[in-house]
Amino acid sequence: MRYGLNTPALSSRYRWVILLLLFVTVMIAFMGRLSTSVALGAIGDDLVWSQADTGFLGGILMGIFLVSYGFSNIVLSPNIDRYGSKIMLFGSMVGCSMAVFLGGYYGHIYSLFLASRLLLGVAQGILFPLAAKVIAGWYPVEDRGRANAIFMIGAPVGVALAPILMGPIIHAFSWNISFYVVAAMGFVLAVPIFLFIEDTPMDREGGSVSRNRDIDIKEAFKRLMADPEFRLIVVGFTTVNTVYWGTTLWLPTYLEQTTGISLGDTPYMAAIPYLGCILGLVTGSWASHKTGKPSNVIMFSLLTTSIMVVILAFSPVSGVWMAVLLLTLVFFFGQLSPPLFFTKLQNTIDTKELGSATGLMNGIANTVGVMGPVSVGVVVALSGSYEIGILAISVIALIGLLGYRKMWAICNEQSC
Repeated sequence: MRYGLNTPALSSRYRWVILLLLFVTVMIAFMGRLSTSVALGAIGDDLVWSQADTGFLGGILMGIFLVSYGFSNIVLSPNIDRYGSKIMLFGSMVGCSMAVFLGGYYGHIYSLFLASRLLLGVAQGILFPLAAKVIAGWYPVEDRGRANAIFMIGAPVGVALAPILMGPIIHAFSWNISFYVVAAMGFVLAVPIFLFIEDTPMDREGGSVSRNRDIDIKEAFKRLMADPEFRLIVVGFTTVNTVYWGTTLWLPTYLEQTTGISLGDTPYMAAIPYLGCILGLVTGSWASHKTGKPSNVIMFSLLTTSIMVVILAFSPVSGVWMAVLLLTLVFFFGQLSPPLFFTKLQNTIDTKELGSATGLMNGIANTVGVMGPVSVGVVVALSGSYEIGILAISVIALIGLLGYRKMWAICNEQSC
């Protein structure tokens, strides 16, 4: 299903303000997502966990976020099309900050800690669908790939900053305090979000605001799932998300357990690999634009990611710097493709249903994505080895590659 999207005359200055806010929002959101991963060692000490407990209970604690996150994407994202981006993003950031705060406050009670992670997933579920809709409203077709890459760079920047900010606070005070700091950043950001975020330039100028309040979600989802091109996008994005979260949520713990470093003393060590994410996002967008073959970029990304994880696990050269280098390459190859999925949706889906479509894609991808961190945690618990545990990521990437390749062949046959 393809739609010609005509973007109104744009204010070049204001659209960059919008994009900056989306970037910072994603950055702080990802700091909240990674907070539990950065603090997992200290959390385990407080709750008197064994290594097996840390692998299993910690894996659930980190991964359960993705269950409610995926649910929220599907159920709440249509409200972006109904009520607009301003109120939805404001509520999302306030809810996200409250969830992180409650996680720090009730972290000594495992069941309540799990509940706070579920709340975090609900609050953040609309972020990427909302960003996709806003960018489609403010940026012309030829600039959307670059804009998508920029706002998505907020994710690795936030993940990289999380250990740098939280590590010293955990070391000097407690992991609970580090959660409060991240929550405070989100509460502060909610103010400019409410003042500046708009769906389109027309909304900003006080023109007629068009809302799709009568959208039939069931019928819209049925149309989307009947489209082989949309199914192809979902398969690819699901695999990419599962690999990303499996690696990201275990990275701080992996470095501490396999190299012996203390992130409280050297928090930047866990941040360095995310430079690979930034380079990957930019390089993937550039390669897709130059070649005009996004599916080739996606399949190359999945194949090389699988190979690099195997090299990471069985590298004959040990040491912290080798682990950091290999993790940087894992993230580089793994992040070549994410912007391609969003740009494809923006250029083919009617803007009145774009929030719903992106939410469905993101919801499915991240609901299944919980298998990434949980799979690593289960293998760690069974094997007692973090090197063996990380191999679960390689298997997931390989299975996803085979599935995507099959769906791509079907899509080509149907000329979608």
